[in-house]
Amino acid sequence: MYQTIGSAPFPDVQLGVALNARIHDVAASALDAMAPRHRTVAAEIVAMRFVERFSASVSAGDWAPLLKFVDDACGRYAGILPMADLIAVAVDATGDLVGSVPNPGLTAADLDGVRRDVERLSALPRLVRVVHREAIDEVDVALDDLITRLDLSDELTAEHSRAVAAWCARLAERMSLSKQDTIEIARSGLIHDIGKISTPLEILNAPRRLTPDEFVVMQRHAADGGDVVNALPLVAHLLPAVRNHHERIDGSGYPDGLAGTRIPSSARIVCVADAFNAMIGRRPYRAPLAPSIALERLVAGRGTQFDPIVVDAMVDVVTTTHLQRIEQTPT
Repeated sequence: MYQTIGSAPFPDVQLGVALNARIHDVAASALDAMAPRHRTVAAEIVAMRFVERFSASVSAGDWAPLLKFVDDACGRYAGILPMADLIAVAVDATGDLVGSVPNPGLTAADLDGVRRDVERLSALPRLVRVVHREAIDEVDVALDDLITRLDLSDELTAEHSRAVAAWCARLAERMSLSKQDTIEIARSGLIHDIGKISTPLEILNAPRRLTPDEFVVMQRHAADGGDVVNALPLVAHLLPAVRNHHERIDGSGYPDGLAGTRIPSSARIVCVADAFNAMIGRRPYRAPLAPSIALERLVAGRGTQFDPIVVDAMVDVVTTTHLQRIEQTPT
C-alpha cells in the first residue's frame, strides 16, 4: 500500500532497540526545533509515536509501519498540529540519533529515502472535517496530567474527583444537556479540586473537623484551582466550574460570593455532584453516609446552598440507578 522511494531498511533489531530506548530524548529534541507555540503535549506524543514506528520499521526491515503512522497521524491532526513541520523535525531528530549509534545498519541513503517518503505524505492536503474542531486528544492528555498531579498529591482527593466526574456526566445527561456540554461538565468535575495540590496535607487529611483558621486555608483551593486551570490554554474554558463550585445559591459561598444564576451553570452542577459524593465517600474524620441521607441533605439545601433543578436531577439519577440495580438483581 505504501510505496517507498528509498529501499527498505535492512533489518536491524539492535538499532531498533537503541531507538526505542531513546524515545523521550528524540521527542524532546524534535520539540526544541519547533516554534514555541507548537510545543504542546499532543505534539510531544506524535513525536514519540513517530520514533516508536521508526524503531519498529528498522527492526522489521519494512518502512510500511512508519509510513502508515505518518499518513494516519496527518489525517487525524489536520488543522490541529503543524504536521509537516513536526514530521520534518522528528525525522531530523531520529536521524541524529541513528548517526550517534556505532555501526548502524541504516545508511544515509536509507534515511534520505524515508525522509522524502514521510515528508511527501505529511505535505499532502488534508480535509479538516469540522470547522471548529477541538483537539480532544490534546485536551484529555492535559486533563490526565492534572489528575495525575492530584493523584500524586493525595490519592483520596483524586479518587473523589474521578467519582465527581462520573456523577457530573449522569447529571448532565439527566438534564438533557448536549453531548458536548456533558463532556465539558464531566471534565470540569474531574479537575474541580485541582487546587488542593497546594493545600497542606495536614489540613487536607486532618482526622477531625477543621478549625476556623484551617478552613480558611482549605477554602483557598477553589481560587488556587482556578489559577492552575487558567494558566493552561487547553483547559482554561473549564475555569468557571473549578473556581466557583463552592458558591451557594444564597450568595454565602466562596471565593466570589456569587448568588443564584450569577453562578455558572457548570459550577452549580459540579457543586451538587461534589457535595453528594463527599457525603457518601470516605473521609478522614467520618464514615461514609448512606446515599439516602446524602439525598436528604441535598434536598434540605435546595434553593439555599444548591440549585433546585440540579438537586432534583440528582435525586432522580440516584433513585433511578438504585431501582435499576434492584431490578437487575437475580432473585
